[in-house]
Amino acid sequence: MSDRSSKDKANLLRYRNSIQLLVSQHVPEGKTIDATLGELAEKWNPLFAMQQKKNLLEDVNTLVRDFLRPVRRSLLLRPPDANRIHSLAEQLSRSKSLAQIKKRDILMSYIELYMIRCLQITQQ
Repeated sequence: MSDRSSKDKANLLRYRNSIQLLVSQHVPEGKTIDATLGELAEKWNPLFAMQQKKNLLEDVNTLVRDFLRPVRRSLLLRPPDANRIHSLAEQLSRSKSLAQIKKRDILMSYIELYMIRCLQITQQ
């Protein structure tokens, strides 16, 4: 096995362990990521009409995925921790696109967990 290959495997293992730790910190015991995301979305999403509610949720999810795309490589090299995820979520939540959402703390929790989910899916 080459030196580079073993280094890549070690980096991947560190990354996966880091993501798993983040999941355990953000998801209550006995719940799934998706269930927790659903509960948080219900709390921060103020819309009543089902289609508009669904559209806003998809807009926020797309915003998170687009935001993560350019930083993903750096997260693979230096696995994310809770502070880094929080900092990225805070940066995104200050965007003009999300300014109208009033329940900021709940939105921040949702963005953090959705980022973790996106990063978890990336390396499965």
